[in-house]
Amino acid sequence: MPELTCHWKLSSVCVVDAQGIDERPVRANRVQKSIGAENTFSQDLADYEALGAELQPLIEKVWRHCETTGARGRTATLKVKFSDFELIARSRSVAIIDSASDLSRLALELLAQLTPPKKAIRLLGISVSGFAVQDPEEEQQLPLALDELGVQG
Repeated sequence: MPELTCHWKLSSVCVVDAQGIDERPVRANRVQKSIGAENTFSQDLADYEALGAELQPLIEKVWRHCETTGARGRTATLKVKFSDFELIARSRSVAIIDSASDLSRLALELLAQLTPPKKAIRLLGISVSGFAVQDPEEEQQLPLALDELGVQG
């Protein structure tokens, strides 16, 4: 009979998980790793000009959030979903993305690399990640084993 109790407990946990019930407290203070926005189009697009026009409001939305939070990232990522639901992402890193025009330039360069697209595009997204550390005390340089051995580079 102990085996039955054990299986019953496990199955009740599975049922609760499957229903999306989670009583653990939400931790809202975790570090944000990226800021992004995306849009699914009512009709699939294949024209660079039309795709660029659809991308611009997303760039502005992401940059407004960056401005509001003071976040400055190093990497812009373009997310593309094709008409057959294939999903790809293309990224480019620079020293710092410090303005809406920087983000726009990177996003449009990434988009240009995909044009003409092999298939029509149904979704575009843009995100910024690789945020600079605001507080220098938060950044820690870990020693290398070579440093401890006295090896010079």
